[in-house]
Amino acid sequence: MENLTAAIGTKFNALPHNSFYTSVNGILRKEIAEPTDVPPYAVFHVISDTPEWTFTTFFEKARIQFNLYSKKNGSTEVEGLFTALKALYDWCELTIAGNVHLYMRRELARLSKDTENNVWVYNVDYEILMERN
Repeated sequence: MENLTAAIGTKFNALPHNSFYTSVNGILRKEIAEPTDVPPYAVFHVISDTPEWTFTTFFEKARIQFNLYSKKNGSTEVEGLFTALKALYDWCELTIAGNVHLYMRRELARLSKDTENNVWVYNVDYEILMERN
């Protein structure tokens, strides 16, 4: 999965910076935010990675979840983060070492308010299919 997570980071950090990069202040962490990170920011997780195959071809199917965070009172900011995330990653092309990227498809999205920490959270899952070289 190192090759896939590197490809996600490379797409995020590409110059010139995209609207998602700008909207989260350049903060996209893998697995956990830093204690000093102040919303808005994003964190992504590898939820699953499953091998698949036909009689002649081997694939990797991964599920990646992005969590978008905002401390604003209303949901407008976090919904803007979601819009920027979709613009960058929906059906995008990734360069994944050792694999041929076939697709990155958004599977679901959930918006909620974490009242304990007073933060808006948008969870967005993508399915990524890769053909192994």
